[in-house]
Amino acid sequence: MSADLKDYRAARKAFIAACEAAGVDAIARVHPIRGRDGKPLFMDAAALGPRLAQKALMVLAHDLPGSAVLTGLMRQKVTPPGDARLVLVHAPDPAAFAGMTGDGPWLLTSLSAVATEDLSKVAKLRVLNLNGGGSLLAAALPGATILALPAKNIVAARDKILAELVAL
Repeated sequence: MSADLKDYRAARKAFIAACEAAGVDAIARVHPIRGRDGKPLFMDAAALGPRLAQKALMVLAHDLPGSAVLTGLMRQKVTPPGDARLVLVHAPDPAAFAGMTGDGPWLLTSLSAVATEDLSKVAKLRVLNLNGGGSLLAAALPGATILALPAKNIVAARDKILAELVAL
């Protein structure tokens, strides 16, 4: 894991910088509670590929190793196949990512919004859940195939994501 990813704030900053360097907009959703430092917490999502794609891969990063995977993908300037969409979600529950009590209802609402905005035409959705619990994901993303993916080995996780993207 990169030394610059030491906490939630540094990981978020690195993810957004990687998105900007790749020419991809990261859309932020503010969490209703503030971090221990008194600053707002955010879930950030970056979408690549055609908005009206019929198939998509969503990757969720809940912690520092997961963040390193997403940031690495953006730095690599990964491109989904022409008929697919890739949505990277950094800190789907930013409170939990920042070491505070997680907020399940907010997670459900926010992921549902991402799915509605970025994946409205998708008939086939696969979700790779990096180091996160999946109990709420099925409710937020009905019909999606949800797979757990350990992110401790960043290269292996990245390779699995790239393989899933090609296999869509």
